[in-house]
Amino acid sequence: MENQIREFIEATFLVQFGTDIDEHTDLFKAGVIDSFGYVQLIHFIEREFSIKYTEEEMLTQILTSFDSLVESVRDKVALA
Repeated sequence: MENQIREFIEATFLVQFGTDIDEHTDLFKAGVIDSFGYVQLIHFIEREFSIKYTEEEMLTQILTSFDSLVESVRDKVALA
């Protein structure tokens, strides 16, 4: 799960974990993603892991770093 998300972020947004960003980096504040990139990322996660985010979940700032994304996916997969 972590590798899939990490690889998607690196390939789609042309960044390197450990060089450009780390797992705690706020992807918005670092300029890695914008609103369009966020939609791409959430769509990938929903499709890849067969989960669905509510509008409220997507509008909160809990899905802004790699760590928070992975934690959120784990929680949702566990509930599925």
